[in-house]
Amino acid sequence: MAHNSSVSSADISRRNLLKFAGIGGLAIAGLPALAACGAESQTAAGTDLLMNHLIANVEAFESTDRAFKLAVQALKGSASFTSHDGDMQKAFAQELQFPSLGVKGVHSYLVADAALDRYTKVLADAKIAHSNLSNRLPWFAPSDPKFNGYFIGNVGGPFAEEAYLVTKVLLERGDGKGEAILLGGPKGGLSETARRFGVNRAVAEFPGVKVVANAYTDWDPKKAESELAALLPAHPKVKYVIAFNDGVALGALAALNAARNTTALVIGMDGDPAFLERMQKEERIVATSAGLIAFSGVLAAVRLYDFLNGVKFHPLEVFIDTDSIIVDTPEAAAELLNITGPDAPLLWDATKMSRHLQGDKWILPHRCLVSDPTDFAWGDKPGTNPTPRPAGFAWPPAYQTALANGEIDVVNADWEKRFVDPYLAVRAKATTKEGALGTFKRIGLI
Repeated sequence: MAHNSSVSSADISRRNLLKFAGIGGLAIAGLPALAACGAESQTAAGTDLLMNHLIANVEAFESTDRAFKLAVQALKGSASFTSHDGDMQKAFAQELQFPSLGVKGVHSYLVADAALDRYTKVLADAKIAHSNLSNRLPWFAPSDPKFNGYFIGNVGGPFAEEAYLVTKVLLERGDGKGEAILLGGPKGGLSETARRFGVNRAVAEFPGVKVVANAYTDWDPKKAESELAALLPAHPKVKYVIAFNDGVALGALAALNAARNTTALVIGMDGDPAFLERMQKEERIVATSAGLIAFSGVLAAVRLYDFLNGVKFHPLEVFIDTDSIIVDTPEAAAELLNITGPDAPLLWDATKMSRHLQGDKWILPHRCLVSDPTDFAWGDKPGTNPTPRPAGFAWPPAYQTALANGEIDVVNADWEKRFVDPYLAVRAKATTKEGALGTFKRIGLI
């Protein structure tokens, strides 16, 4: 497993950081790749090494890694990246090597949600702190005693709510009538399932819209292109292409252009820079939802840093949802790209987010909520993954007590006071002003 140290220049651009820091196990320019076993990590003296364990050559994860490294750098730490390439056996093998590299904290995304328990237990047994992105299993507790407090939380997003909002924007643009094709991600995946729920909820509000085809793309733009190309001959009058992320939408655009289809309207989700660029040039692209996964990288870096420096988190801070900005005009796309694009300075100041550094004056430069998954995602309500409570299941005592005492509202009220909105210029140029987080509560669904 190759290992990459972070660069030391504080003012290097995110594009140059990507160039020098490497993706997918490449060494930094001028430094050799470390051997798989027993290698010394390239860290600054006296700092904790934080590892970003994601997938290489995926734009969203590349932006996450740039932000993660810059955040750790601002906190005077050392950060590295390694890719498991979506192969869980490779991920398991790589994490076994983290202790010998001096890794003290890991930020991960795992392709298989079911792998989360095993993966986290290995880290916990090695006394390595873990922050996870998006893998949220029904009735799974990050604060389970078997993790010895080292699983500091899971960060997700309002996947269903953002999909609901951008789909409504799309269908309203098309006067609420016509044929639609859905291009999803990996069948059964957490975010895919949630986004499908939101899309279907929105479509149900437009009786004149008919879903005529569906394909699963595994978030692969090339697969999205080929799947849509195969569907278009049977549906030449398709009016809406609902892509469940921006990469899939780019694949869809390639298929539409190849078929000389100039009329179908398209949405994406995620707010990736390449898609924001295209939004400014192609009128058929109606909207995207910018969850800004890069912020999740910053949040993970800060929380790992704070934990390693003795900060004690509230028991309910194990399920965290971050907001999505709705980008539904070319002008809003341009503004968001201006402040979050690869050449822009890092938008979120990790030092101001750190409780270790700021005490009670820490801030949140992106709206976040502590969530109760049983309030919508799981359980008996009509949510995205209505999985009944297993017989004999009980939340860890501290979590259950805080939940029963209504402390989730207290924590969220405090976090809302700490929120400093850096997206005001984007919202000013968008038609949809509010973010996705809390949409279903606002419309009375939960």
